[in-house]
Amino acid sequence: MEVRTARTEDVDALVTIHQVARRTYYGDLEIPDDTRELRDAYTISIQATDRLVLCVDGAHGPFGFVSLGPPARLVGLYVDPAHWLRGAGSALHDAGVAAWREAGITEGQLEVWDGNDRAKAFYLRRGWQPSGDRRDGPLGRDFVVLGLKVV
Repeated sequence: MEVRTARTEDVDALVTIHQVARRTYYGDLEIPDDTRELRDAYTISIQATDRLVLCVDGAHGPFGFVSLGPPARLVGLYVDPAHWLRGAGSALHDAGVAAWREAGITEGQLEVWDGNDRAKAFYLRRGWQPSGDRRDGPLGRDFVVLGLKVV
């Protein structure tokens, strides 16, 4: 599976992937329309020199992506649920960690919603460990911080 650097023309696809995946793991939670905010955020991330957005393509364009931001933060990893369990998440994760390694980064950090058991298990299987830090999240479930030693 080929992972490539995201381009500005991918932004709309990234927004859609983010929103579809989020609806899947948040279930019935009412989420305000944040299309404009996500579009702005992903445009900035793709254009910034201190950030990296990588994606995987299918027949109709990107179907998954990982967004890395400073300082050594995995901001988000999203795959269209229609493509889950096909290796895209693993390929994106591994490419992101490899980019950190090449940049000399030795520790990474991310937040995951405590109600997203699939994502928590995904990261734990890849060596991420709870830091003990958390912040308030939706539906009475916190966002938990995980850390990774990049070796």
